[in-house]
Amino acid sequence: MNPPVPRVAPAPAKKPRVGGRSARVLEQVALAVADEFRECGLAAFSVPSVAHRAGVHTATIYRRWPTTAALIAFAAGSLAKRALPVPDTGSLAGDLRSTLVHVRMFLEGPDSAMLMAIFFAGGDAPELQEVRQLYWSERIAGRDAMFKRARSRGEIRQRKDLEDLIEMAIGPLYVRRFISRRPIEDAFIDRIVAGVTRV
Repeated sequence: MNPPVPRVAPAPAKKPRVGGRSARVLEQVALAVADEFRECGLAAFSVPSVAHRAGVHTATIYRRWPTTAALIAFAAGSLAKRALPVPDTGSLAGDLRSTLVHVRMFLEGPDSAMLMAIFFAGGDAPELQEVRQLYWSERIAGRDAMFKRARSRGEIRQRKDLEDLIEMAIGPLYVRRFISRRPIEDAFIDRIVAGVTRV
């Protein structure tokens, strides 16, 4: 009679890694897109060139971002997230002013051209509408905590819609940068802060 075969416990399921190579690839791609866009603009933008710059295969790019618009939107959103920290100064006015100063710096920087491509190039193609909405939704989500803290401190009325307030605060800077093309002065930021904190 053969001795019983010892039972081997199944290996624990592998947990997905947070960060690691995947995070590095995403960062490399975002920076490569920005470099490509600065040098070539939208008309000559090349996904294979982005892949080469990032040190990844072209198929890796298309697997994650099936359209050029989606790729550019990802990069713009990634760089914006890094450039636009969510402040916590202890007051809504302080948080707003800090936020708007950072938004101005980003919009006036070299990477804002990618936003122009997302918002105003390519017409109303469904994939472009989707990435525009995704970009703006992420900007709103990033400011949500700031307004919720203000609400808990009693600085804004409980019934005010937070998304409306965020659009009131950030929207005018996008209009000035991309539509009216007027400078975003400190006084303009101060007027926005005063208007939003009065509601």
